[in-house]
Amino acid sequence: MSKKKSSNVHIKSVLKSFLILEQFMLAPHEKGIHELSSSTGIPASTTQRLVNTLQTEGYLIQNPITLKYHLGFTLYRLYKSFSQTFNWIEEAGYHIEKLVSKHNETTNLACLEGRNVVYLNKVDSTHIIRPNFNIGTNYPAYCTALGKCLLAYLSPDHIERIISTVKFVKYTENTITDSSALQLELKKIRKQGFAVDNEEFQDDLLCVAAPIINEKLDTIVAAVSVAAPKSRISMEKIYIIKDDLIDTATKISGVVN
Repeated sequence: MSKKKSSNVHIKSVLKSFLILEQFMLAPHEKGIHELSSSTGIPASTTQRLVNTLQTEGYLIQNPITLKYHLGFTLYRLYKSFSQTFNWIEEAGYHIEKLVSKHNETTNLACLEGRNVVYLNKVDSTHIIRPNFNIGTNYPAYCTALGKCLLAYLSPDHIERIISTVKFVKYTENTITDSSALQLELKKIRKQGFAVDNEEFQDDLLCVAAPIINEKLDTIVAAVSVAAPKSRISMEKIYIIKDDLIDTATKISGVVN
């Protein structure tokens, strides 16, 4: 077997292992080999080999009575390391809540994951009609205020690499579907210090986002946004909220630093 072919086999095994672990995230009860095989589409014999490896490394633990598996302590240690790295998220929640109490519109905190944004925290408005984005879920960066804001503060080379992998989808009439247009939009965002999504990802949704910067490292670590239905809020109001949003982002940046 060539080195390249061997490498591909190893990569596929790693991806399949992650897929197995993800099944416990979707439904965190004990699972047997056949259930894991059925839910992932991985043959039972391969599933057994991967589960044995995950068990050896402490990612899974087998119940000696049921012979089924649950998540192991290695993942808990990874979580503890993650939480220490992102311990500022909890304090950021205080500033987010203050912003929501002033404008009563949903406020979100997100970071960049490849070409997508993943929501880390959110505080909902008290309005019945409001945006409904889920924490931990990925959304496309190129057509959301949070995503465009996060992209805009990367290095030019990094932006170019990410944009080259984007598969543009036209979600609405306002969605940017051209890499050149996106590059121009990101330059505008960097210059003005905030990003706006005017019904680019969802119809009737307006959103404004501001960057959270680690000034010591001169890197963007996250972005914070305010989102609301266009039927309730105007672009003029979005630009008013923008000033308070930037102030909130600056305060959270101080926590990160």
